[in-house]
This record gives sequence, structure tokens and C-alpha cells, in this order.
Amino acid sequence: MTPEKPLTARQAAAEQTRRKLLEAALAEFSRRPYAEVTVSDIARAAGVAHGLVSHHFQGKQGAYVAAVAEVYEQLREAEEAEQPAAVPERIRARFRGFVTFLAAHPDLALNLVLIGGRDEAFAGLRSRNLRVLAGLLGLDPDRPAVAAALRSFADGAERLTADWLRDDRPFELPALVEAFCALLAGALRGAHELDPALDVTKALARL
Repeated sequence: MTPEKPLTARQAAAEQTRRKLLEAALAEFSRRPYAEVTVSDIARAAGVAHGLVSHHFQGKQGAYVAAVAEVYEQLREAEEAEQPAAVPERIRARFRGFVTFLAAHPDLALNLVLIGGRDEAFAGLRSRNLRVLAGLLGLDPDRPAVAAALRSFADGAERLTADWLRDDRPFELPALVEAFCALLAGALRGAHELDPALDVTKALARL
């Protein structure tokens, strides 16, 4: 494998500027709704010229999409930080990582990740996470009843997490993780009702 060439000074400066803009966009979208954030806000927070937002992200929407992708990458790392051998513990580790990360970044959680009416920037990334969960459960994520059940579970888990954060975290983290598992079990039973040919017995046993 050919080693990567080191960045030139100009490339390094451009990457540093892009990173500053990304961090600024993430901070701005975490504090306020999308409609209230302007390109000027992002540029000002990053301490760079207004036009660089368009140069690096093709405008506000591009900066938003990049911020969402950055959050989901951080969430993925948090969810996969623990890798127990047993599937039930691996699922719980993912849930624990998800909640722990959002609890450490409540503004980001409530104003970006858990907000209702999110745009398509979230759809593919959320779907990817649900496909990983389907794999752990031994289910086909493309089967309509499975896909519907997992979306329903994700909606419920996100709503529960948002309420937990807004209510000053009235439950202990282990209880919240087990509540996620109960929500998932209920969603899987619902999937069987939608598609009686779908056997969820083994998937439920993995919880």
C-alpha cells in the first residue's frame, strides 16, 4: 500500500478551516433550530470569512448535513466503544453508549439528534444504525415488518431519551437501557402481528 502523501501547507490550512467551520456549525445547530441559524452565524463562530461556508459546504444546508454526519459518527463510536461477546450485552452496550453520549451533550441531543421533524440528513444515518441492530437480532432489515418495527422502536427510544433529559434524568441509566430493550421487544412482537410468517422468537431470545 502506497503511504499517503503529507498535506501541503495550503491543504492543511484548508482542512483546519473546514474543521473550525464544522465545529461551529455543530455548536450553532445544537443551540438553535435550523431556521434560526444563518451562514453568517456559522462563519462568525468559526472566526472566518462568510464565503468560506459556501466554499467548504456549499452553504448552510451542506454545513447542516456535515454536522449531522459528524454527530452520527460520534454516536457510532460511543455505541461501539464496548464490544462484549454475548449479543444481549452487545445490544445493551450500544444503548448505553447512545444514552451516555447524549447525556454528555444535552443541547446537541435535544436540538439536533432528538428533535422532531428532522430532514433527510438523518434518514440514511439512522437507517444504517437500525440495520446494525437488525443484524445483531438476526433479522432481515429489508423485510417491511422488521423495518417498520425498528423505526417504531427508534421513535420510542428517542422520545424516552428526550423526556429523560428534559426531566432532569429521573431514572438511572441501567433502568433506561432495560426500558429500551422492553420497547424493542414490544416492537418485535408487533412485527410478528404485521407479518405472522415472521418468527421473532430467536430475536427476542437475544434480548
